[in-house]
Amino acid sequence: MVADRGQAYIRLAEEDDFLASRMDGTRRIADLVVDYFHQFGSFGYDRVVRLVGELRDANMLTDPPKDIYAEYRNRLHPPAKPLKPRRWEGTFLMLRLPVHGIDGFVTRLYDHLGFVFYKRPVLLLTVVIAVLGLAAFVADLVGGHDLFAPLGNSVLLGIVALVVAYYVATAIHEAAHALTAKHFGRRVDQGGFMLFYLMPAFYVDVTDIWLEPWWRRIAVSWAGPYSGFTVAGACSILVFLFPHGGLITVLLFKFAVASYFTDALNLMPLLPLDGYYILMDWLEIPQLRQRALEFIKAPMWRMLLDREPFTRREVLFAVFGVLAATYSTLSIFLAILYWRRRLSPVVTPLWATPGFWAKASVVVVVGAIAIPLGIRLGRRAWRYVKMLGRAPAAARAMVTTVRLRDRVRLLESLGFLASLPLAGLDRLARAARVREVPRGTNVVRQGERGDEFFVVATGEAAVMVRERGEDKTVEELGVGDYFGERALLGDGLRRATVRALTPLKLLAFPADAFWKELAGTMAWETRLRMALGERERLEGLPIFSGMGSRQLDLLAVKLEVREVPAGEILIRQGDPGDTFYIVREGELEVLVSGSGAQRRANLLRPGDFFGEIALLYQVPRTATVQARTQASVWELGRQDFRDLVGRYMGLEDDVAKLAASRMRRRGRVRGAA
Repeated sequence: MVADRGQAYIRLAEEDDFLASRMDGTRRIADLVVDYFHQFGSFGYDRVVRLVGELRDANMLTDPPKDIYAEYRNRLHPPAKPLKPRRWEGTFLMLRLPVHGIDGFVTRLYDHLGFVFYKRPVLLLTVVIAVLGLAAFVADLVGGHDLFAPLGNSVLLGIVALVVAYYVATAIHEAAHALTAKHFGRRVDQGGFMLFYLMPAFYVDVTDIWLEPWWRRIAVSWAGPYSGFTVAGACSILVFLFPHGGLITVLLFKFAVASYFTDALNLMPLLPLDGYYILMDWLEIPQLRQRALEFIKAPMWRMLLDREPFTRREVLFAVFGVLAATYSTLSIFLAILYWRRRLSPVVTPLWATPGFWAKASVVVVVGAIAIPLGIRLGRRAWRYVKMLGRAPAAARAMVTTVRLRDRVRLLESLGFLASLPLAGLDRLARAARVREVPRGTNVVRQGERGDEFFVVATGEAAVMVRERGEDKTVEELGVGDYFGERALLGDGLRRATVRALTPLKLLAFPADAFWKELAGTMAWETRLRMALGERERLEGLPIFSGMGSRQLDLLAVKLEVREVPAGEILIRQGDPGDTFYIVREGELEVLVSGSGAQRRANLLRPGDFFGEIALLYQVPRTATVQARTQASVWELGRQDFRDLVGRYMGLEDDVAKLAASRMRRRGRVRGAA
């Protein structure tokens, strides 16, 4: 919880609370993101931004950001008259007329009367009344008591009495919330009147109870409906005991019906009312409804398509989200059918009654129900129309997508991602966009700039380089191959044209989205950029000129870069050897000792390699290699040398031939042992 007590409250999920606890003025955004990655294993930049926005909107930041554009607009176009402070809050359909500073009144009400209801004997008595009262209410209904019974001989007065009973029941309901919060020592600073979709109601602000344990929060939410059940039960018992009490009996029954209806509706957990808050506090899942509805919009369908197992929380989100969405949709239609059925017997004869006031009453009653329902139904219908308009594209995307597990499998096969943990691969897989390319279409063109990286999910493509005015095919790509990696290094200049030989499905990664998903810690981005950059260097070496992208990827990941200062001896003649070297930068001298003297046998430059003789023939080093200038080399261990250079890349014969030649000439050739 984060609170500016008496002003605003924000209920935080576990992840948000973790971030908020670290916003102490000593950490940068990057520090928060790194901490979040270490704790939860995912990139939390968007969550940081959203949390800061919520704190800003609630005025909980010590130094809230300023809207510079709004200030300039006000200076350039000052308002003609100063705006008067408004007495209401919210939007047109959620309008509140608040009354501030009611905590003192609620405190006095609790001290002089309310405390009685929290004594154990009184609580036990209310339980008995609530249980017996419900049974009595059922008996009253079976006995023929009518909700819309006229008051005296006036149908209009009967309806007015029912409306008044509804507001009295609502007032008791809200008072119970306020008194229970006060019972636990919390403040109730605001209450008032509101129009909820043009339907009048009362409200109290008991958000101060959010700072209490979960069971006290549930008690405050339960207090409203329970008070209604208790009062309605008492009224039902009196109606059962005195069924022919005349006017009083009619009023009591109307109040019981209004109270039961109001409080039963408030216990519905699928709407954001008391029942929902009870369920949310019991499960201790903040923003349950919002998170469940967000889950069923996209993640649930993607997981079903990928046949991913659901966690217990995801099952809860799926069930609750589907039920909440269904109920929210059906509730309006059910309300229309209910009111039409109940009001028709009353409105029809009232409309037929001569006189202006009878017809005016019908218009007021019908309008009070039809207008808010019509607004809600119209807004929902408009949303459905827009959703239906997007449905074909969404269905097409769902059919043509590549399943998540297949995406992860494709990414796992990319050598330069070999060191990436599974969580990072999963995030990348979810961030990919599936692109379909017809046969014969150019995906990228040589010489153009682009900012996307592609992995082939299905189909085949040709890599073509234009030479002397003609496109020459230099490579064919299949499932698991990729292209466009230069876009990830910030150089999006395409060096070849890629054309679809068959219909293609590609996983497309915009460069910014690719790095964003890996930026939980900067180390991963640095490592991957280095691997891609090293592959670019290796690709230009003669020894690897015939290698494909997958082979070079594996080599780039396995090779380790070692900086060698000028004059440093890298290997010494006669020492055992277990490492293969490739010159990356600079120059190195090959020195051979013999007959008491040492002479330079060769000068190694970028692309030259050495150290292979000791690995192939299991002999000591046959020469000394020393850096002539500031240099760097790639190192490859014995096992990786045999697996990659020998077996996987098929270079064992070439390296062995050169090693044999060097052995024969004992250092008079280009190379070293």
